[in-house]
Amino acid sequence: MTDIALEDFTVAQLRALGSLVPGVSIFFDRLLARTYEDFISVLYRDIDSVLSGFQESPELLKLDGEDRLTSEIKRGLKLIGYAATHDEKIGGHSDLVVRGKKEGFLWIGEAKIHSGYDYLYQGFQQLTTRYTTGDVNQDCGGMLIYIKTNDAASVISAWRAHLASKGLEEYAEFDCIDRPRFVFYSVHKHERSGASFKVKHIGVILGFDPKDRRPAKKAKISKIAKAKSAPA
Repeated sequence: MTDIALEDFTVAQLRALGSLVPGVSIFFDRLLARTYEDFISVLYRDIDSVLSGFQESPELLKLDGEDRLTSEIKRGLKLIGYAATHDEKIGGHSDLVVRGKKEGFLWIGEAKIHSGYDYLYQGFQQLTTRYTTGDVNQDCGGMLIYIKTNDAASVISAWRAHLASKGLEEYAEFDCIDRPRFVFYSVHKHERSGASFKVKHIGVILGFDPKDRRPAKKAKISKIAKAKSAPA
């Protein structure tokens, strides 16, 4: 049997293995991203992958704060080759900064644990008026909304309405095809650059309030109460 070396394959042939080997296809998308649009598209797929892991283990994250959660996203992105930082000084302490391999490619994310819509809007203003430049190849950002209560879909719906009510200049919004109830995009005129700025609002479902243990706990309390009230 003839040995086949990696260099014997074309990039197209290797990419075709994506359906057989997890991670191969997006690896090449990441490697070959030439435009800012390509960079952003692949970055969002990678962020979604990290956040999917978060959502599968909410019981382990219920005590984690914004910095801890965002640091884990940064860590996950760095492991697959991104130049990602947390709390980098860009107009202030930016929560999540990701730079592309091509000079000038920049994406900034603002992270908030949902506790109210004014608080989320404060984060949106930090992202759009403090941290981001709105320049070419820097005109996209993200809101990472960690939702530790139940009914995440209602939180995102209410946040979407709250943002729309602010009367931002040249404001528009549209759905995310993949997760329309939990993610949406907004576009408005960036104050500093005067150009359009696009924000992806990502709801992260971290609510954890299991009901399965409660009946057993009540039964245990009831037994203790009965024992205490029984005559000696």
